Amino acid sequence: MKNVITFTFTILLYSFSYGQKVTELYNSKDYKELVKLEKKADKLTSEELYMVGYAFFQLENDDKAIEFYDKAIAKGLDNGFVHFHKGVSLCYQEKYVEALKEIDIALKKEPNNQEFMNQKGQIYRYQGQEDKALDFFIEATKLPNTFGEPFFWVAYIYHGKQDFKKALELYYEALDKVSPHNSYYITTLQSIGQLEFTYTKNYKKSANAYTKAIALNPKDYEYYPKLIKAYNAGKEYAKADSVFDLMKIAYKRKELSEDDMKYKNIAIDESDWNGQKVAVWKYLVDPEETLDISYKVYLLTKAGDKVERTFMIEKTIELPNGPKHLLCEKDKKTGSHFTYPYGWKTDTIPLDDLKKAIELVLEGKMKPSASSSFGTK
Repeated sequence: MKNVITFTFTILLYSFSYGQKVTELYNSKDYKELVKLEKKADKLTSEELYMVGYAFFQLENDDKAIEFYDKAIAKGLDNGFVHFHKGVSLCYQEKYVEALKEIDIALKKEPNNQEFMNQKGQIYRYQGQEDKALDFFIEATKLPNTFGEPFFWVAYIYHGKQDFKKALELYYEALDKVSPHNSYYITTLQSIGQLEFTYTKNYKKSANAYTKAIALNPKDYEYYPKLIKAYNAGKEYAKADSVFDLMKIAYKRKELSEDDMKYKNIAIDESDWNGQKVAVWKYLVDPEETLDISYKVYLLTKAGDKVERTFMIEKTIELPNGPKHLLCEKDKKTGSHFTYPYGWKTDTIPLDDLKKAIELVLEGKMKPSASSSFGTK
């Protein structure tokens, strides 16, 4: 009898330890270890099968995730989350009809779940049915705010409809509703920064939004050039220069994107001339040799899809009392290199002066010159 009791106790202890292991792996997000329990699926409880399915989902194996969600359901697990996550996996597989059925089951079990309703909106958005998606995103915003994300999507759809005034108002509302820990919080700040820059022309508010986004993720250098452009547009040149200096440090540390490291320049300003965009790019590497470029300026076509003219600021041979940098242009059709009688004696080139020189050329008030006699600024 004693042996039977000992054997039974051992089995119970093993079962407890085994279940404890699954839960610990799930709670610690050790998904690679968790999916190794696939071969022992017949020994897992319905909740543990769900956990293994979720681990497969996190490892982007939706087939296996659905398989284990089904095993969990077959073994008696019948709550909203197992159907919700099955629906999400089906959605990633673009099986939208099946996904919608699972989300509807989840919503029947938890009709006030904001995340479930948000996912229903996503299914329609993925299919390009944005008006129908909008209905469900709006419905989700009326539910207890435990998720926040649908507030972003409502604003996002109005943004896509080019109702910029309403979109901006809704983005600010989303900023109050979306958790700062949610990735869409930063995306919301980016959208606010963009609309304040392009739509309202409120460069101070634009800079404020980008500053907050950077503070949340200082190593994401995507927003730095946007902040620089906002500062420059607001004529806060010293602030723009200080952010650019941070980009130079990041370049030296090889922390920037592949394109930024390759081309070694970033956009620092954009403005309008006669209905055409003028974009200023500044190099992250200081010019050392003759003909080294410190700035490039592009005049885009009226459609904004092609470059019409390209200007450069190039280092030149230094002569007594002469300029160190000159305004030049590369002719798009012939490839010819033009030099203009406009230069700078110092390495510091004020942005407003650079743009003034470009405008003189565009307005036909300054022509290329082969002369070595240059006006300096």
